[in-house]
Amino acid sequence: MSDPVTVAEAALLARDQVEAPWQQALVLIMAPGMSRAALLSRITERIGYAPRFRRVVDPWPVPTWVDDPQFNLAGHVEQVALAPGQRLQDWLATALSVPLPHSHPLWALSLVDGLAGGSQAVVVRIHPALVDGYDHIHLFQELLDEVSEDITEDHTDDWEPTVAARPEFGALLAGLGDPVAAAGRVAAGVVGLVAGGVRTLTVEPRRHYVEAAEVSLDAVAAVRDAYGVTTHDVLVCLATAGLRAWREQQGAPLTDEVALIPLAVTEPEVLASAIGCRVAPSFDRLPVSVDNAADRLVAISTLSRARRDSGVSVPARDLIELAGFAPATIHAVAAGTVGSGRPHTVLVANVPGPEQPRYLGRSRISQVHAVTSTSDAEELTVSITSYHGRVSFSAAAVAPLDQWVGAITAELDQLRELS
Repeated sequence: MSDPVTVAEAALLARDQVEAPWQQALVLIMAPGMSRAALLSRITERIGYAPRFRRVVDPWPVPTWVDDPQFNLAGHVEQVALAPGQRLQDWLATALSVPLPHSHPLWALSLVDGLAGGSQAVVVRIHPALVDGYDHIHLFQELLDEVSEDITEDHTDDWEPTVAARPEFGALLAGLGDPVAAAGRVAAGVVGLVAGGVRTLTVEPRRHYVEAAEVSLDAVAAVRDAYGVTTHDVLVCLATAGLRAWREQQGAPLTDEVALIPLAVTEPEVLASAIGCRVAPSFDRLPVSVDNAADRLVAISTLSRARRDSGVSVPARDLIELAGFAPATIHAVAAGTVGSGRPHTVLVANVPGPEQPRYLGRSRISQVHAVTSTSDAEELTVSITSYHGRVSFSAAAVAPLDQWVGAITAELDQLRELS
């Protein structure tokens, strides 16, 4: 199979630099006992639902997603152990600095041992261009189950790459959207963004720091009900508190930051997509300068009310009830909204997940985190995921996040006291 690289995908691929890789990680914390062999078997069984995870970009004569003729699943899956005293957050910060080779499908999975308490983690890093939420979903949307079950380790991969004909010029234009505009883009060389694996963006090397906090969903719901706002409003308020503390730690002025806050919207023509909605970019100026937690929450609720009243936003319940483990796909699509181009310094992606536990084989998933590396002028990304009665706030930043966890929990406690 093959399909043209769209202009949007080309722009996302071009963000990924050797010196400053751009990628997203999904982190699953689970009970110990998973083996690399079992993980390979489960992926072999279900990777067909996510065909992009076997494809690469063939740049000539036009960039096209094609089956990788040398695809080797084992080469994408490793098992590692944390060093004594090493935190998973610090290990992940280092992993995000390792580029995903464009000569292979743009993903890598690590089965990580040695976590505190004896838990294991599955960390899968992907390039967000792999996932569009329509025909192409995240591999882990299909890998988790609602019930525990044994993984049969004798699954063999009988997949064979398809040698597909090059797309016609007309098909390429169709893949780029509006044919007239696409023709102009092709003439201007937009499709050459990924030709020969050469990126067009120039960036400085960038180090990331990763931190994560977790709070009770019931505590968030109590604040929501007390103030008459939405769960989303409360979560964005907590993320704003983390941003405020991070700025204070750096000695930076507390100015209201423009944040990209992707929003799930419903439109008739996209209801047939894999996630039943479109994830659109939206921008708000977070009230970092406001001193009082309750006042910050009211300000955020006022900003978001207009979108709620428009009737196009998708209720969280609809996202929670999507088939499979949809947060994996939605987080990847939300990361891709950075391509909208509007300047911003912060990304806040809030994705509701299932209320019931999920399993990878017999291993129960206890925590879910998503982490997106920064791009362009971004200095901090926050990925919020609700799952089985808990909410995780996972941040990637260009400076240390020493106050992150304390700021999130303190904000929640203050909101409860003030309510």
